Amino acid sequence: MVANRGEIAVRIFKTLREMGIRTIALYCGADKDSLHRRMADESLFLKGNSLAETYLNTDQVVALAKHSGVDAIHPGYGFLSENPAFALAVKEAGLIFIGPDPEAIRMMGNKVEARELVKSLGIPLIEGATGLTHDLAGHAERIGFPVLIKAAAGGGGKGMKVVASREALAETLESTSREAKNYFGDGQVYLEKYLENPHHIEVQLLADTHGNVVTLFERECSIQRRYQKIIEEAPSPLIDEEMRERLMEAARKIARKIGYTNAGTIEFLLAGREFFFLEMNTRIQVEHPVTEMITGVDIVREQVNIANGNPIPFLQNDLKINGHAIEARVYAEDPIQGFMPSPGKLVRYQEPRLKDLRIDAALENGSEVGSEFDPMIAKVIAHGENRQEAIQKLIQGLSGFILHGVQTNIPFLTQLLRTEIFANGKADTGFCNRFILDGFSQDNHTRNHEPALIAAFLFASARLAGENLSIWEKIGFWRMQISPELKVSRRIIRSRVWQVGPEQLTVETAGEKITFSLLKKTPQELVLEDSHGMHSFTYSQGEEGSFFFQNEEQVYHVGHFRALDNERISELSENPQLDGELLIKAPMHGRIIKINVNVADQVNKGDTLLILESMKMENRIIATGNAKVEKIDVKAGETVASNKTLIHLSNNP
Repeated sequence: MVANRGEIAVRIFKTLREMGIRTIALYCGADKDSLHRRMADESLFLKGNSLAETYLNTDQVVALAKHSGVDAIHPGYGFLSENPAFALAVKEAGLIFIGPDPEAIRMMGNKVEARELVKSLGIPLIEGATGLTHDLAGHAERIGFPVLIKAAAGGGGKGMKVVASREALAETLESTSREAKNYFGDGQVYLEKYLENPHHIEVQLLADTHGNVVTLFERECSIQRRYQKIIEEAPSPLIDEEMRERLMEAARKIARKIGYTNAGTIEFLLAGREFFFLEMNTRIQVEHPVTEMITGVDIVREQVNIANGNPIPFLQNDLKINGHAIEARVYAEDPIQGFMPSPGKLVRYQEPRLKDLRIDAALENGSEVGSEFDPMIAKVIAHGENRQEAIQKLIQGLSGFILHGVQTNIPFLTQLLRTEIFANGKADTGFCNRFILDGFSQDNHTRNHEPALIAAFLFASARLAGENLSIWEKIGFWRMQISPELKVSRRIIRSRVWQVGPEQLTVETAGEKITFSLLKKTPQELVLEDSHGMHSFTYSQGEEGSFFFQNEEQVYHVGHFRALDNERISELSENPQLDGELLIKAPMHGRIIKINVNVADQVNKGDTLLILESMKMENRIIATGNAKVEKIDVKAGETVASNKTLIHLSNNP
């Protein structure tokens, strides 16, 4: 049984199928049509609505495992994978837990014990503290701000926040504890000194029950947003042979000291030539494919074999680094809006097919990217003879990924991969945030394509070419000159359009006229030509007559912009201004965690009004100006849809 979901469940099932092992999937109501469910030989339904009732419910998972007669459980990553009580419950049920011993999970998950153990081995540490929430304020003062607040039982970037001052500490501790409880089932938090812009390096290891410990080299994981990795590579471009051996020996020391078995990862922060122990992840990691690509080792296969009592079939000296591998995580999110999750339906999903490119995913056409889970859509992994070749293959793969229906971070990833700093291997953990502020832009790219996108929209809206009709018959006998107002992604574009020939349009925007000819139209592809060259788009139809157009990695959503009355605006707009009243609306589907204000309260611009959880992340909904709270339409614990009115504010005294 794989006690997980999504891409990691699919990835594990692939190896188990190759090994000839029968499989059982678990699924909840939101996953009833999921690919991971269909990948398994059998599937069992998890009762309940929340994560705590389903994928985090140890009693239900173990009961289903016993009832179905499974021999072993693989926990994947996240959820219960680093929960020692779950690992113990599996063992006590007479089943094999494909992971380390519960005591090793507990020890390395307990930040105090883990730090004391690592300190005894002479491995450098970052100053930190754990304990009850109210005790951590004093520790923060002693350590000095900024500090990093982390989920003690966490990993994968979940439940991590930087606090720059004592004023923000209490609220951040409370928020992090909630996230930790919700995602890992343990609300304990941990505090450590925040290092400004180090490099994040981790060492993958395998350890068996026969005393063998092998390290599979290192990964560079410094490109992070919201303290969650989005680009990982192996080996690290910063690490030479001497540093690599120091890191791997430190990782092997830790594993041997605690009698560790199965797959695990030791994470370090690197500052110059010095490294500091960060934590140990006692599970398989999201980024494990890059290690598999450079070593040829199937880590899931080795996990299963180790759990079955077999020795690791190779020695440390047998392993060699073969080329370079780099992985990008594709998320349904909007980088310009602070990487806010972008749930929705995939109206078109098509993976790139290139040599030396691996895609780990669990979605398909029509799949729903829901708000209940992490917004990762896929992992794209490229392998090359060297780092430069791997980067170019990854950019090519990302550009060839067709994902229509939700906003994704693909343009952000490709632009970041093309930067000189990344190419030189000098991007640290702060680079992603600096890039979003200084380097990333989609608006210029959109403006350059606006006339072609208007023409493409009109041609796409028409009936299919080749029906022996004039273009005006195909698009509904419009006037010889029309003035459509279109919404192109975020921008409202006003233009004038004339018929020039049977399949020709002249588009005028910002005083410039460009004539476009339709060269090709199929149900999925449009090719236009103007005096500057050709414009090729892959396209799909969206809702209300809109279309998604893709040119390389850029995807544009184009539809009619209509002058709307106040009622319609309030349905569609995030924060419309209506008759002196400001409606604060939900930017996405989610659950109200906490409401910070009451009716009649005076609030200032930037004040937190409430906290909305979506895709396992907490989002602060803030006041957009100084105002008075007139009405609150929601309650804590309530699930709300995108654009649902949450709070009414008024400028009236």
